[in-house]
Amino acid sequence: MSPKQQADSKRYGSAWSAIIQLVRDGHSWSGHERNRLLLNRGGAEFADVSSISGLDHGGDGRAMAMVDWDQDGDLDVWYRDRTAPRLRLMLNQHAPGEGSRDFVALRLEGTTSNRDALGAIVEVVVDDTSKRLVKSVRAGDLFLSQSSRRLHFGLGDAGKIQEIKVVWPGGKVEKYRGAEVGGTYLLKEGTGTAVEVTRTPRTVRLTDPPSEAYQSKNARIILPAKIPLPPIGYRNALGKPQLIVGKGSPRLVMLWSASCEHCARDLEMLAKSADQLRAAGIDVVGLSVDGGDGISEAYNLVDSTKWPFEWGMIEPDAVDRIDEFQRALFDLTVPMAIPLTLLCDREGKVSVLYRGSLRVEEVLSDLKATEGANEDQLHALAPPFAGRWFTKPIDPAIALELMARQFEARLEEDSLFYLEAAMWRSGGGPKGVLGKELVQKYYAFARRYKAEVKPERAAAHFERALAIAPSARIYHDYGTMLASHGELIQAKALLKKALILEPNLKPTLGALALVNKLIAEGK
Repeated sequence: MSPKQQADSKRYGSAWSAIIQLVRDGHSWSGHERNRLLLNRGGAEFADVSSISGLDHGGDGRAMAMVDWDQDGDLDVWYRDRTAPRLRLMLNQHAPGEGSRDFVALRLEGTTSNRDALGAIVEVVVDDTSKRLVKSVRAGDLFLSQSSRRLHFGLGDAGKIQEIKVVWPGGKVEKYRGAEVGGTYLLKEGTGTAVEVTRTPRTVRLTDPPSEAYQSKNARIILPAKIPLPPIGYRNALGKPQLIVGKGSPRLVMLWSASCEHCARDLEMLAKSADQLRAAGIDVVGLSVDGGDGISEAYNLVDSTKWPFEWGMIEPDAVDRIDEFQRALFDLTVPMAIPLTLLCDREGKVSVLYRGSLRVEEVLSDLKATEGANEDQLHALAPPFAGRWFTKPIDPAIALELMARQFEARLEEDSLFYLEAAMWRSGGGPKGVLGKELVQKYYAFARRYKAEVKPERAAAHFERALAIAPSARIYHDYGTMLASHGELIQAKALLKKALILEPNLKPTLGALALVNKLIAEGK
C-alpha cells in the first residue's frame, strides 16, 4: 500500500469513527424517525399501518426477515435494532378464524439444479387463469437479512389453486398439481407433484416490551464483562494521595456532590447500612466532586451524615476519566450525572454501575451474583429485561481493546492501559499486532515527555515499551535521557543493553564513551 493509500485509508477510518461516535452520542441516521410499515393496497398506493401493526416505536431498525415463525399461516417479522433490545419478534396475530386458509406455502428442492433452488421463479395460478402470483427464491433479500426460503403466497379470497409453474435455475420449466389453499408443500425438481408437508403450530410466549431504560435518570447496569478502571487517584480527607481501586476487597465507589439532594440521601443510607456492607466484606469510598467554595459544604455533609467510611476529593481531570470510562461501556453514550456509583471486585474491576440513586439490598445481591462469576454467568446477568442472548459472551480481550479504542480520541494516554491489558489477554497473531502498536505508542509518549523535560513520565513509558519488546533504539533514547539528568550509572547499563542488541550502533557507542568518561571524572 502506497503512502497516499495509507493516508486515504486512515482518513476513511477516521471519518467512520466520527460518524459512529455521533450515533453513539444519540444522533440518528434517520433523524429520529419512528419505524413505519406500509401496506400495499393493490396497486401503486400504500397505506401507513405503522401504528395499528405495533411496529410504530422509536427503535433504530436495521434489518428485517419474514418467516411464518409460529406456523399459523401468516408471516411474522424478526428484526434487528441498533438500540436495545437488539432482536425483536413481531407476531402477526389475525383475529380467530382468519389467516388459516388464505395462503399457500412452497418449499423448493433442486435435484439437477442447486439443492436450495436459488434463482427459481414460481408462478401460482388461482381461480381463473388471469390471476397469477409470482415470487422467486433468493439468497438475501433485505439489508443484512435473509427471510425464509419457503415461499409464502397470500391468496386472499381465492378458492382454488389451478396450477403452479416453476422455472428452475437451469431454465427447465415444470408444472405442479395437487396443491390446495391453506397447505404447505414441497416441490421437488423432476417430480411434478406437490407433496404436502405437515405444519406443526408453535406456541410463542412474548414478554412485555421493555421500557426505554436509557431515558431514566436511575439505572442499574451489570456489565457483561468485568472492566478495570485505569489508575485514577484522589486525595483523602487528610490530603494524602490514594488510588480509587486496587486489589484487595470489593469496593463501592460513589461520586457525589454536597449540592445534590439525592447524593445526601444516598450517603445517609450507606452510612446507616455500614454494618451490613462491612459484614459482606465491602469497602466503601465516597468521592466529592466539589471544589473551590464547595469543599467546606462537602465537609459539613460528611459530618451531618456521620459518614463511617473513607472519603476524599477527586479532581476534575479524574472525573473526566471516569466519565470517559462509563461512556465507553455503552453503544449509546449518556453524559455522567451525580451520584454515580461503581461496584468493583477484589481485583479492582468494575462489575456493576449505578446511575442515580441505589439501594443497599441491590448492591449486596449484585456482589453475591457477580463475585467469582465467569464470562457466561456475567453474560446471562447483564440484560435488564427478560430474554435470551443471540450472541456469545464477549471475549475479555476484545472488551478491553474496545475500551482502548473508545479512549483514544479524548484520553489517548489512558487508552494504553486498556490496550496493554488486551494484549496480555490475547494470544497468537492478535497479541503480536497489539504489542507492536503498543511499543510505538509508548515510545512516542516517552519521546514527547523527554522533549518536555518530564523525565519521570518519560521513564515510565520507556519502561513499558521495553517490557513488551526490547529495542536498541529505545534503550539508547532512555539511556541518553538519564545521562542528561546525571543518572550516569543507570544510563550506562541501558546503553550497554542497546549495544547487546546492535553492537555497531554508532550513536550509542559515542554516548557510552561519553558516559564512561564522565563517570571516570567523577561527574
